[in-house]
Amino acid sequence: MKAIDIINIMNNWAPPYLIDSWDNTGFQIGDPEKSVKKVLVSLDLDEYSFQKAKEAEADMIITHHPILFNPLNKITTETYKGRLIYNIIKEDIVVYNAHTNLDVARGGVNDVLAKLLGLKDVEILSPLVNHDVCSQVSYGHGRIGNIEEMNVSLFLDTVKEKLEVDYLRIYGSLDRKVHRVALCGGSGGDFIQDAFDSNAEIYITGDIKYHEAQLANELGLILVDANHFDTEKVILPKIKEKLKKSTNDEIEIIINISSAAPFTIY
Repeated sequence: MKAIDIINIMNNWAPPYLIDSWDNTGFQIGDPEKSVKKVLVSLDLDEYSFQKAKEAEADMIITHHPILFNPLNKITTETYKGRLIYNIIKEDIVVYNAHTNLDVARGGVNDVLAKLLGLKDVEILSPLVNHDVCSQVSYGHGRIGNIEEMNVSLFLDTVKEKLEVDYLRIYGSLDRKVHRVALCGGSGGDFIQDAFDSNAEIYITGDIKYHEAQLANELGLILVDANHFDTEKVILPKIKEKLKKSTNDEIEIIINISSAAPFTIY
């Protein structure tokens, strides 16, 4: 199977026209005609994931976050990113990303996250507007839905278990019950007002900033920072499942579940 065939499968799932204007993602490195037998799927493309792909003799790397985001003035081995790109090209590995288009796509990051956390009657949190295609099919950032009413601490235990995390950062009272839940994988601070306007009592996302937490507090909305990586890693098994099914198991898929920026609570 050629790399372009796999790229087309991903583009049919997460169409390029759904990419946000500020984003830069898609087919980024390599030969579209390259024969692909093994693919590494990862949230990020760093030195660790590259070495894992190299050791596995992968022909292609598919990530959520793009390796080429801001313009580069040069590609040399003098910088971390330059050296990484140089070595990827040297190893003849094809690189493709699906970022904001996979966030908003049907069955993408936020749909997977909503299903994992048990939301029912799921709707789009912040629909895309002024979009020709979206007038026929609804797309948008984040999701909102309902759960069986329960104490917030009990629901947060479920979130920790499902996301397989040791801790969550909570802004708001734990002495409440919740029924309506909003979420957005990755960095969803821009949609706090949308969550409140949609009658959510709790909003789960990542990368919460100080003033975003203040806004949620003013609105009386419980805000949960479940980490950027951990709210998006849920898409990796789905990418594997999608590719295996669409290629009739013709290619081997390896998942790299490691974070690009591991940290320690000290």
